[in-house]
Amino acid sequence: MEHSVNGIGVGTLQVIADFQLERWLHTLTHEDRGTDTQDVNWQQLTQFAAYHAINTWYSLPPAARTQHVLTNEFEKKWTNKVQKFGTDSFYSGVKHRVIHQLFHILTNKSRIEWPLLLFESMDVWIDELDLGLSMIVQVMESTQQSVVIHKFVMEDSAATLALFTHMSVVFCNKAFGEKRAQLKVVNLMSGKQHRMETSHFTLEQSLDYLRLVKDVYLESHRCKCCREDGLHGNKFDLAIHQ
Repeated sequence: MEHSVNGIGVGTLQVIADFQLERWLHTLTHEDRGTDTQDVNWQQLTQFAAYHAINTWYSLPPAARTQHVLTNEFEKKWTNKVQKFGTDSFYSGVKHRVIHQLFHILTNKSRIEWPLLLFESMDVWIDELDLGLSMIVQVMESTQQSVVIHKFVMEDSAATLALFTHMSVVFCNKAFGEKRAQLKVVNLMSGKQHRMETSHFTLEQSLDYLRLVKDVYLESHRCKCCREDGLHGNKFDLAIHQ
């Protein structure tokens, strides 16, 4: 399923990717409203290195998964754009903190030996919204009773968690049917973990949430003047807190 840069669609289809929504939400919930969502920030640069290290980690046999390997793989993709971090000390501090948290997360008692899916891009079509949703499943494990989707993030605000949760409720329903799904979101900076059950929300609730997101997101990309003034962010903020 193809999608355009801003998720506006290909031909008569509208397709939105999860990373596009996440970048857009970041501009609405931070002081950089109205900035170009395609401009890469320090969080995204850090995520890129972390995702490469995680992907390599799970691609290796368990005996080869060492802290030395993890550090080397992270450094292979670590950015040299120090200016994006503001100061040299923050730049180096982020690197060391994320590597430390990653190793702890990947080697704790609840660690995964072999994921079922590893950074797999999956697409579903949502008839109720006349919309395609593309998601990158970073790490997924499966049991007879459920699937567990792991997502590694740099920020875990309430708005970010709500977006991921509702996207996952709809996505899992379309991709896996009635099978129970659990979500595990890990903050790469703090190591804090959030566990959510998709069963805590009805499909209708999550569809309503994504319908709002779709409308505000697409409208914001059609109206540059409102986007620069942050008006769509205000509309979204008001709507989700009603």
